Amino acid sequence: MQPPKKGIRRPPTLQKRVSGVRPLPSQKKRGPRPWRLRGVAALGSWATASWLGSPTALADPETERRLREAATQGGHTLYVPRGALWGCGDIARMDQEGTLAALKVTMTKSPQSFRAQGWLRERVAAAVASGTRTVLYEGPLRPLCPLAPNNVNTMAAAAVAAPGLGFDGVTACLVADPSVPDWHVVEVEVTSVGDKGRCLSVTSIRRNPAGPGAVTGSATLGSFWSSLQACTGHGGCVRLC
Repeated sequence: MQPPKKGIRRPPTLQKRVSGVRPLPSQKKRGPRPWRLRGVAALGSWATASWLGSPTALADPETERRLREAATQGGHTLYVPRGALWGCGDIARMDQEGTLAALKVTMTKSPQSFRAQGWLRERVAAAVASGTRTVLYEGPLRPLCPLAPNNVNTMAAAAVAAPGLGFDGVTACLVADPSVPDWHVVEVEVTSVGDKGRCLSVTSIRRNPAGPGAVTGSATLGSFWSSLQACTGHGGCVRLC
């Protein structure tokens, strides 16, 4: 084995090992497949804390149920990285306190950055042909996850942060915009429960540099590495990190 070059420091490879099972198949090219995780969840428990790099898989209700049961029964945590979700700690606290009324996540990327499936693929192709800003989807998050599993993990992390709303209550908006060929823009809109016709609202906008046509922005690896370092000591649960 060649010694690492001086001056280069990389996070270690992220492995997903569950109860002696080999790492889950790569999801880079084909996207997360919930049925690949069902067999893992059916084991009932795993031998150590585990990492779910593609939280869109939790949009499948049966997969989510089994993984949560496995975490509880085995006493080990299933960690879900926050990725590009800004303010997830505040979102989670509002959800726990019952003050979170609405949550909308809008993701804007170049049309070439989308790896769409099903009917959404035709919508992306039309956006490429038109050369104009196009809203590909706006509505509940759950139906969108299997259509763009590689592109909306940040939205899925929002559903994990706010289980009171979940995949059916979080609003997702996916936008193709050729004017941002090398940026991924994530806008998070949080609205609290109202009081006498008024309510707290917070909007954050995160602009992540990205290579042309890239699925993931350049700051994502650092975010994942930071999340990985928090993966310890939380017991049997599904936890955003």
